[in-house]
Amino acid sequence: MDSRQKERQQRGDDFQDEIRRSWTKIRSWRMRIADGKGGTRPADEIIILEAANILAEMKRTKGDKFEFTFLRPNQIKGLVEFDKLFDQNYGLVFVSFLNEDSGLDEAYAFRLVDGIKFMEKMGRLHIKIGEFRAAADGAYRPFKALQLERMTIDGEPGYDLGGLLLCYKYL
Repeated sequence: MDSRQKERQQRGDDFQDEIRRSWTKIRSWRMRIADGKGGTRPADEIIILEAANILAEMKRTKGDKFEFTFLRPNQIKGLVEFDKLFDQNYGLVFVSFLNEDSGLDEAYAFRLVDGIKFMEKMGRLHIKIGEFRAAADGAYRPFKALQLERMTIDGEPGYDLGGLLLCYKYL
């Protein structure tokens, strides 16, 4: 693995750690889903909350858009099918956009089924960061997304997922 691949892998691992750390502040049960042979897992984690179940995939990008190709076919299938099983199930993607200027990433959560509908409507396979911002701000509703606010958890970086809990029906 070359140094660029290692750096990308480390950024992704850091984001996953930040999200996992953030769940410790929420009353929940969560389990990391181990990779199967051939990368067959449907997502990174499953989180059980009092009123919702979340299948979560975490992605981090240095670019200015979330690309559908960031997800493997088995992840797309797993997140979409999980979302359809029960009304309280949500197949969410957590995406973090690297901001090299400030050193702090912008992170968003969105339902993959809504993201797919939006990309189909737009005739493309990506969602731009500006569209995430607009969706989170409520300026326009191409799809629904929630911006994750930064916080420190036991001296380490994390996110306030309380807003996600309040808005899971919204997502």
